[in-house]
Amino acid sequence: MVQYFAVFLIPSFFSGSLRTTTSPQQQTDASKLKDLCQRSMLGFLGIPGSNGIPGVPGVPGPHGPQGREGVKGQIGDKGSQGMPGPRGDSGREGPPGKSGPRGIKGMKGQQGLLGMKGEQGAVGIKGARGIMGNQGKKGDKGDKGESAKASQASVVPQTNWKQCVWKSYSNTDNGTIKDCAFNKLQSNSALRVSFQGNMGSSKCNRWYFKFNGNECSGPMTIEAAVHNYWPSDPFLHRHRSFEGYCENIPQGAVRVELWVGQCGGVTLGNAHTGWNSVSRITIEEVSRPQS
Repeated sequence: MVQYFAVFLIPSFFSGSLRTTTSPQQQTDASKLKDLCQRSMLGFLGIPGSNGIPGVPGVPGPHGPQGREGVKGQIGDKGSQGMPGPRGDSGREGPPGKSGPRGIKGMKGQQGLLGMKGEQGAVGIKGARGIMGNQGKKGDKGDKGESAKASQASVVPQTNWKQCVWKSYSNTDNGTIKDCAFNKLQSNSALRVSFQGNMGSSKCNRWYFKFNGNECSGPMTIEAAVHNYWPSDPFLHRHRSFEGYCENIPQGAVRVELWVGQCGGVTLGNAHTGWNSVSRITIEEVSRPQS
């Protein structure tokens, strides 16, 4: 009885000692001592019992403070340059693109302004007198002529004529196209005037001459009318001419003017004068007509 009592006290003693220890090292030593005593008791008591159920794991302790940042390492040596890669093949040239659609035809530009009249040129230098020719044979006796006074009044020099020539396009519908100055030598002579050039109208236009600002009244006006009613070709540019004789014009300077305007009783047309060609006004002083 004494032996068994002593054996049971020892475990109880160590068991109480283990509950009161706080140091981890003391707990380890007490655990080893307890284990030794239990083995001694089991040697006295008999076969060892089975292992007990593991206890509940303790609560994890708090994290320790963060460690200091380590020293930055040195920059490593630069590596050797790699070998260049193979050169790629050049692409083939693509086929040429298709031609784009033809652009829309632009609108016809506006007619340019009529140029200003140039100044009259200076009188040329008189030529040297020609060498006198040999005397011709005596001619046959002529018929009896008129009196000296009548002959002098009716004779007009055949060389007194003039022409004004120009090459410019006019889109004037109602107004002056060209003027030409002329010196009439005789008071009882007539003037023969004519126009040659290109005339066209979208409807109807009248071309006519004026002398010193007035149309001819001796005997009547000198004019030409161009009428067109072709929808397919609204202008019909054609070369045309008209002429006439005008009497009762005083001796001296005469301003001969070519005009264009409206046909009588018809809407004013779109006139074209001198299209892509030369225009010409011819003036000639001639003897008065027969009665």
